[in-house]
Amino acid sequence: MTAQTYDFEQLSAKVVAALRKQFPTDTVDVTEGYLGRAHVLVVSRQFNDMTEHERQDFLWEILKAELAEEAQGVSFAIAYGTDELR
Repeated sequence: MTAQTYDFEQLSAKVVAALRKQFPTDTVDVTEGYLGRAHVLVVSRQFNDMTEHERQDFLWEILKAELAEEAQGVSFAIAYGTDELR
């Protein structure tokens, strides 16, 4: 069984578009991972009062709702609140 390869440029554009709906002015960074997969970082005040588990659930719910099957192309997603960066 071979791992699926993704078109990073296309996937990245879809990930950014999906996240910008919820985080229009926050930091959203997408970098390329193995076989074109997306690595996602979001920094937002919306995460300040959430636990790590809540942040992850929130982020993945957005990705799965907006990208459907293509969400499998996201290797990992990291969410930080702005209060963690002080």
